[in-house]
Amino acid sequence: MKSLLSEQGTKARRDVLGADWVDRNLENTTEFDCAWQMYVTNINWAGTWSRNIIPQQQLSLINLAMLAASGQMHEFEHHFRNALVRTKVPLTQLRELLLHVAQYCGIPTGTDMFRIARRVLAEEGIDLSTLQPLDTSYLYTLDTEASS
Repeated sequence: MKSLLSEQGTKARRDVLGADWVDRNLENTTEFDCAWQMYVTNINWAGTWSRNIIPQQQLSLINLAMLAASGQMHEFEHHFRNALVRTKVPLTQLRELLLHVAQYCGIPTGTDMFRIARRVLAEEGIDLSTLQPLDTSYLYTLDTEASS
């Protein structure tokens, strides 16, 4: 099996997903899903992630947007953790992406994304005290006294 997998794809997959996760997937591969592992490693990981045309942080953001938009929240959680821990996407960019996706995909998607993000941030022990507050000064207000 391993000889059928691209070295570049396997390395990229390990870098982004973690060696433990990749090893578990490969160890559990059967004749039934061997072709799937080859496809994922040789086409997805060797064909996009290892080419370095788009930096890994940007690919992580793209993946998160696509996964959320398609309702793949289990995979979203996995990739959110990888973006945070492995590809080191800055918290401000992750937060902005979630807000952007929620705007286009709706409140239920936004609620799911932020719920998952809060859980992952807590599990990973991320200190949020250094995160700059959002500038909300441009947002509309419902202050009726100011408009009188």
